[in-house]
Amino acid sequence: MKAERIVGAEESITEEGLRSSASNLLPPGRVLMVVRSGILKHTIPVAINETAVALNQDMKALSFDVKKCNGRFFLRWVQGHNDQLLLAWAKQGATVESIEHIYLADTVLPLPDVGEQTAIAEFLDRETGKIDELVAEQRRLMELLKEKRQAVISHAVTRGLDPTAPLRSSGIGWLGDVPAHWEVKPLKYLMSLTSGGTPSKENLAYWEGAIPWASSKDLKADDRYDTQDHITQKALDDRVADLVPPGSILTVVRGMILLHTFPVVVARVPMAINQDLKAILPTAGVNADFLAWLLRGASAEVLSRADEAGHGTKVLRLESWLAMQVPVPPPEEQTLVVATIINRLAELDALTAEAQRAIDLLQERRTALISAAVTGQIDVRQFAESEAA
Repeated sequence: MKAERIVGAEESITEEGLRSSASNLLPPGRVLMVVRSGILKHTIPVAINETAVALNQDMKALSFDVKKCNGRFFLRWVQGHNDQLLLAWAKQGATVESIEHIYLADTVLPLPDVGEQTAIAEFLDRETGKIDELVAEQRRLMELLKEKRQAVISHAVTRGLDPTAPLRSSGIGWLGDVPAHWEVKPLKYLMSLTSGGTPSKENLAYWEGAIPWASSKDLKADDRYDTQDHITQKALDDRVADLVPPGSILTVVRGMILLHTFPVVVARVPMAINQDLKAILPTAGVNADFLAWLLRGASAEVLSRADEAGHGTKVLRLESWLAMQVPVPPPEEQTLVVATIINRLAELDALTAEAQRAIDLLQERRTALISAAVTGQIDVRQFAESEAA
């Protein structure tokens, strides 16, 4: 339900599966709507199926009298009134966001004649298509900037900053040539590891304190000064949690996040961590920020050392990871590499932020256009006549 037109699905069932389920095979042309999902906190996903589909229990299919209501018009009407409908249709007291069927069925829907509904739908298909292409261009730009960002990091931590510096073979396949004056060492010689844990959730005296407690959901930035969850001093006093010092490098060693990324975050304040994380403490002569950028630059190689752990998660093979050979420049050069990376990434991040602002404005324009068209604030008949001409 990430598109307005459904031409397939990520999962398929057999005819036997269909017969043994509570679902039915729906012909094309139905308006499909998510009625139970966390996404209903902010969006009502709605689409039209262009192929026969079966639905799971979290969706509804709406079929309209074609003499009274065009399904494509209704789809746009829902999009144009998304925020109001989320409030009007929400099921009260539900533990998971859901739409109350009776509220949906009793909705009063102002309708122009079917001909004008069709004209509105066609107008919006055309105009939103133009906006969507502009959004897609900005998203492609952001992907290119993301790739450039990774390339900047990887090049700086493996080739250094001087393009004229002599190189030598590292003897390591993924690493290739490195500056001749750099060392190449197993990762385990650059750091030590500290584990974490989760204080008992049943003991309320351990929670809602002032001490940051990090889990994988906190590893979404390069630096971390605070966390979403906090524990109390009692948790530390009872030795059910320990603090890692500022400058520790936090990463995930077990979890679904390892399916697609290897997060690396520098803790800037003392904090505790959960059992899915490791805190990396750099050894003498190793700059913590350089080591963090080195791990980010080598993320693909690190992820290659993760195994399936079941239930859609992965676990990092620590022995293999710690044996990974990595380049180590002299301490003063480590500091220079860090400063250069930060400066170069600031430029790329500014471009990324600009692209995101453009996307936000385009999406606001899209929503406003849909809302205006389905409420009659735009007379689309003139556009239909100009298109016909």
